Amino acid sequence: MTADRGGPQGDPGRLVRPFAIGVDGAPANSGLDLLTRVVARRPPGDHDHLRPERESLLRLAAQPQSVAELAALVGLPLSVAKLLIADMIEGRDLALCTSASAVPGDDVLHMLLEGLRAL
Repeated sequence: MTADRGGPQGDPGRLVRPFAIGVDGAPANSGLDLLTRVVARRPPGDHDHLRPERESLLRLAAQPQSVAELAALVGLPLSVAKLLIADMIEGRDLALCTSASAVPGDDVLHMLLEGLRAL
């Protein structure tokens, strides 16, 4: 018996190692942290199918998402996701969320604190 290694008929999983994902020239220190929220500036296009991680990020970021959420949903290490997201921001595919609605207000934080105290 031989082990099934995926292949064309099976589910191959990730075919490309995270370090091999193409990043066109994002700055090494992008300034993104775990809670930075980004949103897609456009829907995935026909040419995005050649870069599945970018296509997934565009689809998932249709609504504002944090960098940590996107990394987890796409299944990339945080360091790789941050570089990829920074590159997509530089390429104007993603935008930083700076609206006040993206940051929880004091009342939400107080309710969260009260809920935690109730535990």
